[in-house]
Amino acid sequence: MVFRTFAGHIFSAFLASILLGLSLNLQAADPVTLQLKWHHQFQFAGYYAAIEKGFFAEEGLDVTLLERDPEQNNILQVLNGQADYGIADSALFLYQSHKVGVRVVAPIFQHSPNVLITLKSSGIQSPQDLVGKRVRFYQNDAEGFSIMAMLAEYRILEQGVIRQPFSTDFNVLLNGETDAIYGYSTNEPFVLRQKGADIHILNPVNYGIDMYGDMLFTTSREIETNYARVEAMRRAVIKGWQYALDNKAEIAQLIIDKYSTNKSFDALMYEANGIEQVVARFTVPIGTIDRGRLQHISKLFARQGLLDMEFSIDKNIYNRSDSNAGEINLSSEEQAYIANNKTIRVGVDRSWYPFDFINNKGQHDGMAADYLALLSQRLGLTFEVERDADWPSVLRLMQKGQLDMLVMAANTPERSVYASFTRPYIRSPMVVVTDQAIDFLDGANDLQGKKVAVVTDYASHEWLKAHHPEINLVQVDSTADGLRKTALGEVFAFVDNLASVSFLIKQEGLVNLKISGQLPYSFDLAMGVRNDETLLRGILQKGLDSITPQQQAEIYEKWVRLEYDTRVDYSKVLPAFIGISIILFLVILYTLRLRTFHGRLQEAEEALIEKNAELEKLSITDKLTGAFNRHKLDASLQDLIVVSHRYGRDLSIILFDLDYFKHVNDQYGHQTGDEVLRVFSGLVKQTVRKSDVFGRWGGEEFLLICPETNLKQALDLANKIRLLISSYQFKEGFYQNVSCGVTNLKPDQTADQLISYCDKLLYEAKNTGRDRAVTDSE
Repeated sequence: MVFRTFAGHIFSAFLASILLGLSLNLQAADPVTLQLKWHHQFQFAGYYAAIEKGFFAEEGLDVTLLERDPEQNNILQVLNGQADYGIADSALFLYQSHKVGVRVVAPIFQHSPNVLITLKSSGIQSPQDLVGKRVRFYQNDAEGFSIMAMLAEYRILEQGVIRQPFSTDFNVLLNGETDAIYGYSTNEPFVLRQKGADIHILNPVNYGIDMYGDMLFTTSREIETNYARVEAMRRAVIKGWQYALDNKAEIAQLIIDKYSTNKSFDALMYEANGIEQVVARFTVPIGTIDRGRLQHISKLFARQGLLDMEFSIDKNIYNRSDSNAGEINLSSEEQAYIANNKTIRVGVDRSWYPFDFINNKGQHDGMAADYLALLSQRLGLTFEVERDADWPSVLRLMQKGQLDMLVMAANTPERSVYASFTRPYIRSPMVVVTDQAIDFLDGANDLQGKKVAVVTDYASHEWLKAHHPEINLVQVDSTADGLRKTALGEVFAFVDNLASVSFLIKQEGLVNLKISGQLPYSFDLAMGVRNDETLLRGILQKGLDSITPQQQAEIYEKWVRLEYDTRVDYSKVLPAFIGISIILFLVILYTLRLRTFHGRLQEAEEALIEKNAELEKLSITDKLTGAFNRHKLDASLQDLIVVSHRYGRDLSIILFDLDYFKHVNDQYGHQTGDEVLRVFSGLVKQTVRKSDVFGRWGGEEFLLICPETNLKQALDLANKIRLLISSYQFKEGFYQNVSCGVTNLKPDQTADQLISYCDKLLYEAKNTGRDRAVTDSE
């Protein structure tokens, strides 16, 4: 009885100690509230992953996510203490300029997905088309700051738009109740296209407004009083986003099961792939703040009056030390593994250029080989490459445990049965390859109705088949096969990853091909390790994490922009070369006297041809700017008008006049005036196509002739050039503006009539405020 009582006391004490420990652990978890920017969706996938996978818990944080109330200002909710942290876009800079104590912790989206959406039938193709139109947009200043910046930069706000209250019912666009509506490039296009809508997207990025998107932020008070918690929050969020983007399908299903059923699995996956693009984690690490970019953004906002003062970086971002970057902190268990397993058996793809291949010397080569070399140096491991097996055989050897790892592979459901994968370390965008004559393609919509080659069962095939059934897909067996069909004109375009097509275009000598566009998808490649080698996977991941973005970029650029060595190995041909040289020497010696006279005559003739070429160039070139002169412009315009009238082709012209140019000469001198003319000419020549004809019309006037260009395209080009010169700061500190007249050729119109009418439009531009482009319709 005494023993039982004693045992009971011991058990009770033991149980109490466990409960006390649990209680202390529960108390140790620091409660944190995070205010989301919108309703639950993949936009916040990293935060769901940080909760579900225990990344917050590992940092001692108990995080509660607060779904957005659209009637509330989510930035003010954090400032007012209703939440500890929040998510917002570049509107944060506006609040920072008013010194209210908001601080950026980590930008998650390197690019903003904020866009305006219109129907193609509306004819609204550029920001200028929004003047006088109805635009549904948020009424508060916490949303869509990049949209506001675009409208301000292009003076749309100044000229006037009809601003309507935002509605989550996008049927108002389909029903004609509005002309343009605010949305996310990762969400609404999918919904609208599912409804059969033919839409056009106005993305600020395409108009030079490239802002940060979703950013984790908090208050100055939080950073001053809970610095360690801020750092812990940042670490957990970045881990969460890395996991979410590596496991998109898993997190999409998690959202449906636990957070929201408002979006289908397909819609969430569409959003996930779009989020991958704006996060841009393979370009810069997640959470990176670029100081130079912030300076550029702040100057843009200040110029448009959106900020009352220039943005102060040091006072408005969360400063943290990255002194440990590049270090590899291996555990004692991992160090022991390396000591006992110096050689790792590696499976490679023998012919996957330029990622992973065996070269003609029998050596492992490509991007994968460069990464293995870095890891071998940093980890002290020796990688033994299987050179003889083809890719299907490599996968079988991996399944049987006869290989330890795959150096570069996609994480597929089939492979995940026998292998676990690191985070992807190579991302190659999906691009569109066409003939050189094709202009830039703005996404998959420009491929509608065209024959487009794709490699069977590649990600490009599956993505286009699922999302763009209107494209006529032609299946091919390999990347090289697809490129050859495009080069021969059998298909309009070929879609594959950037690295492979760039490498093979050069290797195969397909000089008539070029990359004409990019699609919102990428190929994500990782290292795969046998499932029973969990320690090796962790070691490799730490090694990959230690490779800096600069080193990653150097490897990628080395292979994507590969230059080939075409020098001959003279040691192999030297004996024959000597024998032939002796014979040639005797022949040359015998005929030398006869050829001397002809040589002198040829030299004189070549000199005459060269002089004539120089004279011809001088006769059509403006000496100061290097652009064409009035004589050349007159001749080219006459020729292009004949072609346009004969074949019914579009032809547009732009007449430029540098504003207040006399003031520049008077205040800064004629040398500075000449520099302004040269700079403007250089900016235009860098911007226009080879088929366009640009020259100096006279004085400070310039003419640009644009064949195969309609009026709207010419207006967009004029405004692009206008903004380029107006943003260029000359060394004397001033900026130069330009006025533009823009018109297109009418039936039976002569060159003189065309120029005269364009000159009237230019005169109108100068009389209505300057620094603008005026077209027929204005």
